[in-house]
Amino acid sequence: MSIITIIQSLALSIGLGILLRYIVRYVLFLYAFFIRSPINIKKYGSWVVVTGATDGIGEAYCHEFAKKGLNIVLISRSLDRLKTKASEIENKFKVQTKVISFDFNTTDDSKYQGLFKQLTGIDIGILVNNVGISYDHPMYLEELQPATIESLINLNVRAATVLSKFLLTSMVEKKRGVIINLSSVSGITPIPLLTVYSGTKAYIEKFSLALNLEYASKGIFVQCVTPGIVCSKMSKIRRPSLFVPNPTNFARSAVSTIGFDRLTTGYWSHEIQAFFLRSLPSFIVDKLMLDMHLGQRKRALNKKKSQ
Repeated sequence: MSIITIIQSLALSIGLGILLRYIVRYVLFLYAFFIRSPINIKKYGSWVVVTGATDGIGEAYCHEFAKKGLNIVLISRSLDRLKTKASEIENKFKVQTKVISFDFNTTDDSKYQGLFKQLTGIDIGILVNNVGISYDHPMYLEELQPATIESLINLNVRAATVLSKFLLTSMVEKKRGVIINLSSVSGITPIPLLTVYSGTKAYIEKFSLALNLEYASKGIFVQCVTPGIVCSKMSKIRRPSLFVPNPTNFARSAVSTIGFDRLTTGYWSHEIQAFFLRSLPSFIVDKLMLDMHLGQRKRALNKKKSQ
């Protein structure tokens, strides 16, 4: 056998291997989002805790869990909005609710102790760490106020870390539980002009995957959800499209992945976006991200000037 024939055979084998890999990933993608039946999540416990529960993805998670017969602890800043949303859930789904007004933008451990007291004694099976903030518009790091940086870290990183630590104790005792941490597609790849936000979301992904390795043997399922853009106040997009679902459709899809996928975007079209972000050469993705956010920054600044 000549050298050329060996090289050709090797190249063919590599090509077939790569093709097979993508075929398997495609089949798994179809199975996960269009075929697989969801598990009975009531087995984890009768209550779900959702942070950032009064709007967007957080509110949609509350409704989706309540639809499945679970009781909901809603945590957010505004007590009035919490009461309104809780009343809507109780009337619509006939489940119990509990509201806790809490501002996660703090490093004061004594305030967290007050929150923990209100959660003690509840059969919490699922925790959804959804609270978080982004930028008003893409900015260079030097333009960010120190208070904004502190808020991004407190809300996007500290809240999920501290609350997970507290609830893990009771989950380990019961040998069952789910922790769902909301990251973002912005954590998959470096996002210039959203550097702190992107960094906090990358932390959530690594934190979640590592936490799962620690506690999977103890009956705890830890999931990281990395959604793309969803219609919400944060995204400032109100009209859904193929790649921008409304929160209800997103939450319905994301909840169906519980018990199966440790890392997921939660929604089929977002999974396609994430696939390309992970597969394309980094210099292409980096250029696309920089150009896109420079454009968003320019439009935002022009809008402010015209106001």
